Amino acid sequence: MPGVEFRVDLTRRAQQDLARLYEWVVTRAPVAGPRWFERFENSILSLSNFPHRCPVEPKLCSRSQTVRKLVFGPARHKYRVYFTIRDQIVMVLHIRHSSRRTPNRV
Repeated sequence: MPGVEFRVDLTRRAQQDLARLYEWVVTRAPVAGPRWFERFENSILSLSNFPHRCPVEPKLCSRSQTVRKLVFGPARHKYRVYFTIRDQIVMVLHIRHSSRRTPNRV
C-alpha cells in the first residue's frame, strides 16, 4: 500500500519491553545509549510507512493474526520487533533481543 500512512501503537507488553531496554541501554552506555535508543525508536516508528516490507514470522501467525518482524541492529546486537497490521494500525506486540529464541506466541 504505497503512500498509505499507518498509525504505530504499542501493546502494554511492548511498552514494558521498550522501558526495560531503555533502562538497560542507558545504564551501560550513558552517552551513546540514548542515541542508539532513539535510532531504535525511529526504526519502529518507520513502520508507519510500508510495514509490509517486513517479513511474516510464520511460527507466530494464527488464523486470525499475521505477525511480522522488523529486525534492527548489527549482527550480535539485533532486536526483533514483532507486530501485526490491522486496517491502518501497526500494533507492536513484543520486542526481543535476537539472542533469545523466537517466542511461541506474542
